[in-house]
Amino acid sequence: MAVMITIMEFVRFLRELNELRQTADYRSIDSSHLNDWLYQLAPEFRRYTYQMLKSRVTVKVLPKLKEEHLLKDCGVLNGVHRLLILDAAKS
Repeated sequence: MAVMITIMEFVRFLRELNELRQTADYRSIDSSHLNDWLYQLAPEFRRYTYQMLKSRVTVKVLPKLKEEHLLKDCGVLNGVHRLLILDAAKS
């Protein structure tokens, strides 16, 4: 039996998934405190924690990343967010 969902349901799912990513507790897998670093930069940047950790990014690795890494490997689609993360990582 096929499951059909409406566009509204899909949009709601994506919104709730984004909220979950921002409120999740990553302490058990985030020894470098990347989630805290992203939160201090901008609270909404916590949404990137999951994909960055999945790509094995740590706070120590951040200064070595390029914009392409954040886009392709870490899922940071917003160009301004990428620039803000890179600038903060280098300082």
